[in-house]
Amino acid sequence: MPVDATTAYLPLLRRIHWATAVLFIAAMLIGLYCGLQPPGTSPRRELLEVHKSLGMTLLFLSVLRLMVRLATKAPPEPSSFGFLVLLAARLNHVALYAILFAMPLTGYAFSSAGGYSLKYFWIFSWPRLVADNPVIAHAGEVSHDMLAWFVYAAVALHIAATLWHAVVMRDGTLARMWPRSGNLSSQTTDRVQRPERFT
Repeated sequence: MPVDATTAYLPLLRRIHWATAVLFIAAMLIGLYCGLQPPGTSPRRELLEVHKSLGMTLLFLSVLRLMVRLATKAPPEPSSFGFLVLLAARLNHVALYAILFAMPLTGYAFSSAGGYSLKYFWIFSWPRLVADNPVIAHAGEVSHDMLAWFVYAAVALHIAATLWHAVVMRDGTLARMWPRSGNLSSQTTDRVQRPERFT
């Protein structure tokens, strides 16, 4: 189904969405791999630094994304969406937003309170706001590990729903967020409007 400028998301939001998707999947796969390797070994140590750096990047991308969403209006939903589809989409999006904030924060709590490295891509180190606190470190570790299972489920559901809309329904849902070139930036999608709902 063709999607015009009035039903597509802002170009900035589309760029943030796909940058988030790439970094999120990369961080998830690195974290999954590191979890299968013995502690203290290489390349586990180096990959964990990348994993944590990607997590902090995602945290700030999520803050930017939320700010843009609060300042703009989502395009109208496809008319083919029923109540249950809309409800499922909203619940999945809320879960993803929560995960994008919770995973980096619990990871930071674990690393900071546990005395682990807080380097950002070997460029600088984040401030250690909580130091030498075994209780917070344990809580951060357990929360981070438990949330990982919700990450796998939410991502799987999001991808499955995207494929369902694109292959089965063919209702243009994917095209609303698909990156594109051309002159859409001068059309309706670029006009900032007040929000009605989250995506």
